[in-house]
Amino acid sequence: MIEITSETIERTQALLAGIPKGAERAFSAAINRGLSHTKTQAFKQVKKVYAVKQSALNEATKTRAQKASTGNLAGYISFSGVKIPLYKFQVTPKTPGTGKKVRAGVMKGGGAVFESAFIAKMESGHTGIFERITSRRLPIEEKMGLSAAQMVQNEVIMDQLTQEAQEKVDERLNHEIERILNGYGG
Repeated sequence: MIEITSETIERTQALLAGIPKGAERAFSAAINRGLSHTKTQAFKQVKKVYAVKQSALNEATKTRAQKASTGNLAGYISFSGVKIPLYKFQVTPKTPGTGKKVRAGVMKGGGAVFESAFIAKMESGHTGIFERITSRRLPIEEKMGLSAAQMVQNEVIMDQLTQEAQEKVDERLNHEIERILNGYGG
């Protein structure tokens, strides 16, 4: 959560006192820039911690941003989506039918051997890591990793994103105050 101190609010209101909705414009623009920056940085941080392919992350994730306005100075970003197949993370072997034991890791540097798992390519063309549910040939189930929302909620990632967002909003607030005082920004 990003915080704007009462001192910052008072200073901004004092500097932009003669400009209609000047403080609100500065705050909303700074918050929106912070949201945009955070959205970009979220996937970069996820890629530093998790061994997921960028294309799989983009494909399985829906992000939604609620921007701040002069009438409502609150904004947020939400991440949602489906779990990403474990095959889209760090896996060996990569090809079906090798007979080798499957090793997979969700986090960078991690991993485990799946004794009874195998890699298969389905008739649809989808390749994944599967495991038999019973001792029979069928049914099988695909092994899944995490969703983007679960990865972003990692404590290390959240702390980093919060810190970067706070820095970006503070930096942009000073910039927006300057812009408005110089006659720019609406």
